Amino acid sequence: MKHIASLLLSALLLIPGLALADQPTTVLTEVRNTKGATVHVPYIDGANDETMEKAANQLLNDVAEEMAGKAGRGGTVSYEVTLDRPSLVSVLLTAKNGGSAYHKAVNIDLTSGKEFGLDGFFFDNDKRKGIVGAKTENVLFTEDGVRVADHKGGSYDHFYSYGQLVPCVRIGDIGRLLRVWKLTENAAGKSITVQKGDLLAIKLSANPTTGMQWIRTIDGPADGLVGNGESFVIPRDTPRDSSGASSGTLIQFLGAMTPGTYTVRMSYQKPWDKMGSIRQFLYTVVVKE
Repeated sequence: MKHIASLLLSALLLIPGLALADQPTTVLTEVRNTKGATVHVPYIDGANDETMEKAANQLLNDVAEEMAGKAGRGGTVSYEVTLDRPSLVSVLLTAKNGGSAYHKAVNIDLTSGKEFGLDGFFFDNDKRKGIVGAKTENVLFTEDGVRVADHKGGSYDHFYSYGQLVPCVRIGDIGRLLRVWKLTENAAGKSITVQKGDLLAIKLSANPTTGMQWIRTIDGPADGLVGNGESFVIPRDTPRDSSGASSGTLIQFLGAMTPGTYTVRMSYQKPWDKMGSIRQFLYTVVVKE
């Protein structure tokens, strides 16, 4: 009986952790008078890692102190949370005094306690430069995209949606920033509605050592649903057949760039084989603005 009670208690203790795993980050406000200015200081609470939380709050405190100096005596410092994810938070602090204002963005990665920038989630390539330009040190992350200021302290007036940046994404950690919808072959004959800037991850069983490949064709607005690479995973204990071939899971990534309706056809075949595929299916993706 004691053993059963112990198991029940353990299960109950586990439930809150599971329920709170992917919740937004809590940002509290501390009001203080610093250097003659009234300062609203953002304070992160309840993060999964207390050490990283402490580092993040020290960073926010240092920036708030800097902004108090910009505001000066009689000025104010306020802030706005522009991005709130379980492990990513972006805050825009504004120092005002009279008619003048000074702005500063702080983008914090709660897994490191440090600031993050575009390079953490988007490749620094010609495509990205063509969208946001080469100088991206003054960047503010928001729920729908990034805002860029022309100069230090300036307003973050230039907006670029995540939909525009989809071709540049680094797949590894992008799920921490953008929504990623997971699909399998069970999507056959069905549809999914996503937002511009979302990603889709299609998980497919495959064995590339046989020469078979998943070939994808998309019908819809040109360059509106684009490929973002793929990865292949072989479970550690997967047995090999007599030829040494081993099956695994292929994950193809698609990025939603342009609103519209798309039909995605998937065919598992040898590219050079004119006999066609041994498995095929199609599904529909509706991209909303």
